[in-house]
Amino acid sequence: MKRLILVFLMILYMMTILCFAAAESNVFWGSFTPEKTYSFDHRYYALQTVENPTRTGSGMIRVTICLTETDEAVFSFLPGRSWDFWGICWESDSYNIWTQSADTGCHCWEYLDGCWQQTETLKLPDYIVSRYDNIIRSNPELWDTVYHSPTD
Repeated sequence: MKRLILVFLMILYMMTILCFAAAESNVFWGSFTPEKTYSFDHRYYALQTVENPTRTGSGMIRVTICLTETDEAVFSFLPGRSWDFWGICWESDSYNIWTQSADTGCHCWEYLDGCWQQTETLKLPDYIVSRYDNIIRSNPELWDTVYHSPTD
């Protein structure tokens, strides 16, 4: 009997791990991405990396903006902690770039006079969808309709 219970517990454990792995592969990021992503005209691209990770894997996210033609880094900023961070998204018609964090929400780095500046005055465009948009998040059939800035 003990052997049967042990086998049952092992199967239950393995099913739990498989369920978590399957759920992780279907994560809804909204319009945001953790991948290299390009501005609307591919002049710039943005990457995110983790800086100063601790033993637990947490650290700060650094977003670096580079010229696509030369790969030269032209700007970078630290928008938040890695465990709270849910990606970056360029606007569809400008060089403004948005970040999304679980604890602080969406933030914009507005492109003005040749450089990026964090601003609190811009509203998230309607076509950029937050990871926390529950209507779309709970309807996976709508995920393909969500805007994403270009990736490779």
